[in-house]
Amino acid sequence: MTSRHRVVQRVLSPARAATREKLIATVIDLATEGGYDAVGIRQVAAAAGVSVPTAYQHASSKDQLLMEALMSLGERSTEAFRARPPQGATPADRLGVVFARILREAGEKPLLYQALYRGYVASAPDWADEDGVVGFGPEQAAWIGETLAGSEHSPEQIASATRMLSMMFLGAMIGVASGRNPEEVSQILAEATARLLP
Repeated sequence: MTSRHRVVQRVLSPARAATREKLIATVIDLATEGGYDAVGIRQVAAAAGVSVPTAYQHASSKDQLLMEALMSLGERSTEAFRARPPQGATPADRLGVVFARILREAGEKPLLYQALYRGYVASAPDWADEDGVVGFGPEQAAWIGETLAGSEHSPEQIASATRMLSMMFLGAMIGVASGRNPEEVSQILAEATARLLP
């Protein structure tokens, strides 16, 4: 029987939550500067100013640390969207603005996103929930559905488009991390959105 790491929504004490945030911030800093090879439990613990055993209480591997960081950045994207809703004539236009914003940020930090998605690919099978869903479906990119809501399209059309666009967005992020032009990828996603919800 293989051990499986799970994404667990846990309630942490304030001190443990602060340590987790410090570790995630350190992972992001190290990966931004040095990519995947710069992130390891020992390197992260040293740079964060915590002991190695403390770091292992929060993550069992570098890939788990990277996955945590990726999920944290996804949560920040949702919070940023809610705090500063995009402008546009249609829901598709507004979604295109958000896609462009996030993809541009990813293009500015290629080593970070290469590391994050390398960790994602390495650890995702162990993080699948009981339904086999591995992050970054509609449940992880909630802002996609929220941006499309309130249009003349039915809830079923929006839910279907959200599922497809969430998967396309994942591929787009990996593409930009691999060197594709963020503006070109944003245009492709905008075209897909317009075709799904004309």
